[in-house]
Amino acid sequence: MVIKDKGEKITVRQAAKECGRNPETIRRWIWSGKLAAEKTGNQLFIKKTELDSVCQNKPVSKYRDMTEFIERAAKLREKIRKTGKVFDTVAIIEEMRKERDDEIESSLR
Repeated sequence: MVIKDKGEKITVRQAAKECGRNPETIRRWIWSGKLAAEKTGNQLFIKKTELDSVCQNKPVSKYRDMTEFIERAAKLREKIRKTGKVFDTVAIIEEMRKERDDEIESSLR
C-alpha cells in the first residue's frame, strides 16, 4: 500500500511496513512516547509526518534478495559441517534473541 497524503493517518501495521520494522517495535515507540499516535476504538493510528520524523534510520537489508541469503546460508552450513564441531543451537538462538532485544531497547532510548 502506498501512502500519498502526508497528513494521512496509518495503522501500526502500515507504519511498520513503511518503516521496515516489526509492528511490535512501532507499538513500543508509541507507548514509550517516541512516536505520537491516536487511539480510535481499539486501533492506534499514526500521522505519516510523525512516522517520517521518527523513522529516518530505516534498517537496510544486508541481502538484495532471498536467493543471495539462501546461498550464503548454504555455504556457511557446509563450512560448519567441515569443522566437525557440535554446536548448541538453542544457546546460539537464545543469544541472538537477547542481542536483538538489546538492539530494540537501545533504539527506544
